[in-house]
Amino acid sequence: RARTGTIPTIQGKKVIQKAVEILVKVEELREEIKEDTKDVQGKLTFASIPIYMPYLLEPLAAFKADYPNVEIEIMEQETHVIMNHITRFELDIGLITLHDGLKDKMENLDFQLLNKGEMKVFANKDSAISVNDSIEPQALINETIVMYDGDYVKWFVQNFMAEFGNLQILFTSNNTDVIKKAVIQNMAVTFSPELYKEGETLLVNQNAIKKINILNHQPVHIAFGFVYPKKKTASLLARKFMRYIETALTHN
Repeated sequence: RARTGTIPTIQGKKVIQKAVEILVKVEELREEIKEDTKDVQGKLTFASIPIYMPYLLEPLAAFKADYPNVEIEIMEQETHVIMNHITRFELDIGLITLHDGLKDKMENLDFQLLNKGEMKVFANKDSAISVNDSIEPQALINETIVMYDGDYVKWFVQNFMAEFGNLQILFTSNNTDVIKKAVIQNMAVTFSPELYKEGETLLVNQNAIKKINILNHQPVHIAFGFVYPKKKTASLLARKFMRYIETALTHN
């Protein structure tokens, strides 16, 4: 015991962790028993970054068909907001993009990776920069940029400009259709991580858009996955919902 309160010993921390694991197992057993009676009840709070919301309709419908008595609240938020709510135990799980700029904020959070990729440039196939499969950072200074209004893109652009100079940003939007249209019409180029769903949603158009690698620039890796509190293991119900989403995202 210290003046600031009781501080567990190393052995005490191990005991506490075991106690938490036992409580989780007890909760799992209770929920499994309920499931045998087809009467699972409860509430699940979940948030996702905007760009993935359209992909949640199918797993949500499937989950509700199997668990009709579970109340689900789904919110659309940016990554930093989701992480703050998870830390305060205001959400059960979140669906986020994680980059190096957020690693110092993960101390009280656990992350389950679904996919990852590198930031790329996407341009009209008939544009001048699409002649090559790669581009130097300095050459992008002369290009007009349309920017997706997401945490990870803003973080990437801020770091890019700090190193290479200001970019000519035409506009910023969270409307992926508008960004895609601007690229297809050769009004501008844009940045996007090469994630299996995000790339499809935002930019894949085999007839009009080309992916271009960035040369002489440290690769920027973006991870996509679930986040939940480290001190509070995700409930069995939450883990089941995560599996529904994972199945939908990896098979579509």
